[in-house]
Amino acid sequence: MRERVPILTYHSLDRSGSVISVAPDLFRAHVRGLRARGFRGVALGEVLDAWASGRELSARTVALTFDDGFASVREVAAPLLEEAGFRATVFVVAGHLGGRNDWPTQGRGVPVLPLLSVADLRALAASGFEIGAHGVTHAPLDRLEEAAVEEEVAGARRRLEDATGGSVRVFAYPDGRADARARRIAAAHYRGACSTELRAAGPGDPREWLPRLDAYYLRARVPFRLLGTGWGAAYVGARRLGRAARTALRPIAGSLLAS
Repeated sequence: MRERVPILTYHSLDRSGSVISVAPDLFRAHVRGLRARGFRGVALGEVLDAWASGRELSARTVALTFDDGFASVREVAAPLLEEAGFRATVFVVAGHLGGRNDWPTQGRGVPVLPLLSVADLRALAASGFEIGAHGVTHAPLDRLEEAAVEEEVAGARRRLEDATGGSVRVFAYPDGRADARARRIAAAHYRGACSTELRAAGPGDPREWLPRLDAYYLRARVPFRLLGTGWGAAYVGARRLGRAARTALRPIAGSLLAS
């Protein structure tokens, strides 16, 4: 467990109760709870730096990440993280800066909300946030031709670096979907790329396929308090198996309904 680092995934901080939402007061409890238990909240880049140099990380290190780039990252998350002395990474959909999460693949029941603007990104970067890419249009990469994958992956980096004037070195796959081709392209342009594989990350994991722990599975207070413990790892393992079973059964259920 000492070598593994939980990389937590948040999206929007709002009260809708959707699958990508965590209520602001619950996020506040998460941050303050981590701080009270002696955790260090860091950006993903710090974890990658330590692994690259062979430097040992504290056993109570947690990387905090936000997907999609919702405006609530600046409005809600940033003040709470600053209060705790934590840093984080925000993965931004480069083609929707200043817009809304109205891409065609957005899931049912997810509220359409404002996203960070260029000015927001620059302010977050100045305050210590790491800026990462989450594609240009949030398109699932395993459905695209190679040239389109290249644009979604490399083009997002170019756009964000032009917008912020800073370096963008980490990526998160939209919806966690990436075939071998997309992973190869991500590895060519970024030092690390995050999946949605549900477990803590370790230095032996491929840098182009880093696992994370989605906050959706940790919204209940008891599981979150188990983070970084053996019981917590067992809980996450059980949720991972359950998710894999649901994914495997979905085509069978669809066939039965169609028959």
